[in-house]
Amino acid sequence: MALHSGRHWASFIAGAVIFTLGLLPLINEAPAFLNNVLGQIAIYIIAFGGLYVIVDSFFEYTFHSGVFITSFLVGLVVFGVGLVTILNQMGKLTFHILPPQLSVLYYILFMLEGLFMMLAAFFMD
Repeated sequence: MALHSGRHWASFIAGAVIFTLGLLPLINEAPAFLNNVLGQIAIYIIAFGGLYVIVDSFFEYTFHSGVFITSFLVGLVVFGVGLVTILNQMGKLTFHILPPQLSVLYYILFMLEGLFMMLAAFFMD
């Protein structure tokens, strides 16, 4: 049964919050302070959320191997984008995957990440 333990609820609530943080700027309803704050910490949220999706995908493996593979790959890509961007900001890498001018792609990553976190709540063992 879905959402029967704390781990399921934590994944669902975190996914809903991250999905909302990605959706609000896309529909131009986000308050100005949210855009400023989100811009500063977005990369860290993306990287941590990607890692969380990877960990959640291992809990999905027991019963739903197709969902596991998809979640794992999405988490790996999202974590990689976040990690490369963080290392670029620190001056450790000289390239970046998503240029800062394409902030809409970060918001789409937020939504994708949140969606897979919410799905993980239903597919975990």
